[in-house]
Amino acid sequence: MNFTKLLLKTSARYGCLACVSFALSGCGIFFGDEGFFRNRENDYLKSDNVAPLVLPEAVNKDALGELYPIPPISAADFGFDANATEYDIPRPMPLSANMFQDNVKIQRVGENTWILVNSAPGELWPRVRNFLNANDLKVARADLKQGIIETDWLQFKTDLNSQDKYRLQIDQGVQPDTSEIHITHINVASATKPTEEPIWPTKSMNPEREKWLLDELSATLASDSTEGGTSMLAQAIGGNVAAKAALGIYKNEAVMTLKLDKVRTMATVSYAAKHDGFQLYDSDANLGLFYVYYKNVQDAKPGWFRRFFHIGLHPKPETSPYSIDQISANMLQGEAFEKAGYSTRDDEKKLKNAPGYLITVMGKEGDYMIRVRDPYGKRLKARETRELLTVLRKNLI
Repeated sequence: MNFTKLLLKTSARYGCLACVSFALSGCGIFFGDEGFFRNRENDYLKSDNVAPLVLPEAVNKDALGELYPIPPISAADFGFDANATEYDIPRPMPLSANMFQDNVKIQRVGENTWILVNSAPGELWPRVRNFLNANDLKVARADLKQGIIETDWLQFKTDLNSQDKYRLQIDQGVQPDTSEIHITHINVASATKPTEEPIWPTKSMNPEREKWLLDELSATLASDSTEGGTSMLAQAIGGNVAAKAALGIYKNEAVMTLKLDKVRTMATVSYAAKHDGFQLYDSDANLGLFYVYYKNVQDAKPGWFRRFFHIGLHPKPETSPYSIDQISANMLQGEAFEKAGYSTRDDEKKLKNAPGYLITVMGKEGDYMIRVRDPYGKRLKARETRELLTVLRKNLI
């Protein structure tokens, strides 16, 4: 009996060992470099060039061409790097931080207020028209090319002494696939005969009346769960106007351009310089300087060991030994800034090893250029500059 049990145990052990050995050796059959399910992501690098297809002279060649041609990267493209030593695949543009927030919200910067909608203008146009029709606000003028809708003159029941008129400006937001609705209000006395084509002021004559329509329209758009369709004609809104925010190349350096007024430009850059790995040391809006610290969010996350022992879960804010006044007084200026070489922090004699980066805002009203430099005003490597500007672009408001 004991011999039989011993024989069964021994057989079971050898059987298990054989199964484990087969399983381990079997992994090579399915996975690994020679396995059936091997990693094939780099197979395209081994492919050979094939000679172009040649057709006989009598055959029509018009239909023959590349289905998905890859355009060449030029010096004007944001992903271009003239000094690159190896091929670097450009990363796709990240989604706006607003895309993960409310679909409709009211934003205010200074005295300007507008509605931000996470929809393209072509999708938003019919929804706004439906709102006006549902509230008996007759449309006197609609300009699809400019994205402008003007109501007819109307009169509030609570105020019979004046006549009111609204203009709604729909245009593209600072982020892709977003729209902004700006509302302007004017009024005249009831005894006055209103003109069909009034001169619109830069600001509403009655902020309270503007706020009323702003609140009503935003509430309707936010609660509207039905899709209003897309206007093919309205897709051209802002088509001939430069994007409010764009990434590009200027003098062989990656930059970001903002087609905004000064107040909003400074406000949106300041906001973006505090999110997604950015921390603002100090700033001087008059000089257009933002002194920041940056660390990639993924790199800043503590590992499992530190998380297990609750180490580094609430890190202290980074600090710099230098103030914005010291940085601005020492950085390159004018022509020296434009022709600056690449950053060499270790070789600097003044403010040695200054941490962080400088975000500079230069330009004029409605046309600003944003550049990222080291604290001395010198250029960064192209890949580093692109990463920083891409994160800033993502968080603009």
